[in-house]
Amino acid sequence: MAFGKRLQDEQLERRVKSLIISAAISFFFIILLISLINTQVRDAADNIRLSNENSMRETIVLPPRGSIFDRNGEVLARNRPSYAICVLPYKLRNRDKVIESLCKIRDENGEAVFDSLELTRQFRRASQRRFDATRIKEDVSIDIVSIVEEHFMELPGIIVQTESRREYPFGPSAFHVVGYMGEIPENEFDTLRHQDYYWGDLMGRAGLERQYEQVMRGRCGREYLEVNAFGKSIRPITNIPRIEPVHGHDLYVSLDIQLQLVAAKAFPDSLKGAVVALDPRSGEVLVMFSNPSVDPNIFSAATSVRGRTWAAVAADRNLPLNNRGIQGTYPPGSTFKPLSGLAGLATGKITKDSRMPASCGGSFRFGSRVARCHKPSGHGSTNYVVANQYSCNVFFYQLGLRLGDEVINRYSRMFALGQISGIDLPSERIGYLSGEKAYNERFASRNWRWTQGLVMDLAIGQQQVFTPLQLALMVGGMGNGKHIYRPALLKEERNSDGILVSQRKSEVISTLDVDQVSLDVNREALAAAIRPGGTGWRSNVPGIVVGGKTGSAQNPHGSESHALFVATAPYDDPVIAIAVVVENAGGGGAVAAPIAGEVLRYFFSHTAEGKAVFDKYNPEGLKPPVIRRPPPVVSVPVVDEG
Repeated sequence: MAFGKRLQDEQLERRVKSLIISAAISFFFIILLISLINTQVRDAADNIRLSNENSMRETIVLPPRGSIFDRNGEVLARNRPSYAICVLPYKLRNRDKVIESLCKIRDENGEAVFDSLELTRQFRRASQRRFDATRIKEDVSIDIVSIVEEHFMELPGIIVQTESRREYPFGPSAFHVVGYMGEIPENEFDTLRHQDYYWGDLMGRAGLERQYEQVMRGRCGREYLEVNAFGKSIRPITNIPRIEPVHGHDLYVSLDIQLQLVAAKAFPDSLKGAVVALDPRSGEVLVMFSNPSVDPNIFSAATSVRGRTWAAVAADRNLPLNNRGIQGTYPPGSTFKPLSGLAGLATGKITKDSRMPASCGGSFRFGSRVARCHKPSGHGSTNYVVANQYSCNVFFYQLGLRLGDEVINRYSRMFALGQISGIDLPSERIGYLSGEKAYNERFASRNWRWTQGLVMDLAIGQQQVFTPLQLALMVGGMGNGKHIYRPALLKEERNSDGILVSQRKSEVISTLDVDQVSLDVNREALAAAIRPGGTGWRSNVPGIVVGGKTGSAQNPHGSESHALFVATAPYDDPVIAIAVVVENAGGGGAVAAPIAGEVLRYFFSHTAEGKAVFDKYNPEGLKPPVIRRPPPVVSVPVVDEG
């Protein structure tokens, strides 16, 4: 019995051991099967890609970006070749060793090219996108490229990519028009990757570069390269055809860069503001200068240089990135008086010879308010032309009371003020038309209400705010007399062979419902302001009758007034209209008008179109003015107009 029981126990023990061994073996095979399923099914795409890329790599072939040319064919933006050192995370074998090897590389001055802490950060960031090449050093010299290529066995996963960088020959002078290129932010990439952009790609971030990104970018190509185990390219794979990139289109714009440089040179370096000039017959923008400015070439520099400069630019309280031509909003001051005058003439509230009941003795009383004129001794009794010539506030106070805010704003809208013009640049601001309804809505939280006396301020341009571009459209419309055209920079779009792809057509945004008699009287008033004795005489062009108006606008954020000036020339059939705003500078006649004068004199003496007009108005052969250098511009406040 005992023997039989022992035998049964041994058999049971062997059976248990067999079950345990079988379970262990089964468990092992289950794990193996799960791993196999993961490898063959779940991770199939990645593993196939890894397998292929051990011997082959798909390379993005970037298209040459289109260039930007001014109206005379001068290059405003072009490409230059550049090299970047990149990392392919899936090819990295020993990250620390690769970092150590990179840190041994020195430039021609013996300085270390790479920083270990920065490399660690970049590698960590790159690991989030294992199959995308991530730049770790931009715009490196050919000497650094040679060192990296020679030591490729010590640098697995480190590759060199050829790319192009943007170059801007005229630097800060054209920055706000041309714009700049920048790397796509990480939070925008997932959306843009489906639009033919790749990780670390560049795109237009401001100005024309941004506005016409899709036009100038072109379309990427593809090429498959045979690579070795270290990720180094050996040769193209012949049985997979290369997809050629499509060249981006070139832009030909209306800007005259030489005229732009004249404006930049004439504008005081230490002051802020803008100069905008356009052709009132088509809306073509000839000049758009904003100060302070930034050299766009810094955005094409290496990361270390760009980082240092960008920090200073971003912290600058003067906001140099803002295009004040379309983003700066200012009270128009006395430059608005001709519009009030034109509204009065067109509605029959005044005629050329009308005089106001109260002559100017230096002030005007309305109820309990005493409104001042800029000339304490007064201008006496004047008609509209003389009132505009000497910028008499008292005349326009009374005119404003006759017109009312609705009529003034109706003519403001007719002349494209206080509304988006639709210029082909991003981030244009709308401005603000004041008046009873707008004022009450704007200041409802303060319980302020519109009163009749405020229309006096509206008539002299102290209630509303406009951009310099809007002011140029306004004065251009006064000279044109028929239409206001949508301002635009683009003239033509051409492909890489120079074949015309598209051409801009002028677009009317407002038809002016003003009779010819009123227009003629208003032009006479504009011309009077530029004649000797007028507030804008410093903008005079010998041989050409200029029509314009100076202004000094109250500045709620500073002690000094803004200096403004608008002009159109020739006054009776204009080919150029200009607006100048100089912040916190005092008198428009002393500060802003001389800047406009430099631009106008250059236009009629150096540009083909300006010289043709000059010759038409001067058949006797009077020589156009020779521009040698801008006269000194006074930056101290000068009170010479209202």
